Amino acid sequence: MVDPLDPGTISLPLTFKRSRGRPRKLDALSPAERARRYRARKKAMSLHVVPASAYAQALRERDEARAQLDQLRRDLEQLKGQLLH
Repeated sequence: MVDPLDPGTISLPLTFKRSRGRPRKLDALSPAERARRYRARKKAMSLHVVPASAYAQALRERDEARAQLDQLRRDLEQLKGQLLH
């Protein structure tokens, strides 16, 4: 604060310099909590693994459906040809 009676005093800055680095979050997790959540995510991801037999069956069904679709498209083209002639 400046003394009005003393001409030699100067005003001091009242701002505080921030510390280095990123500011801390108020709701930051503890290392133990972060590790617990990480393990839970890893466990959940391992539950999404599809067995090889189920994957192979899905591929077979997809290939059969594509073959059936191709056959139906050929039949449609044949019927269109018959209809136009």
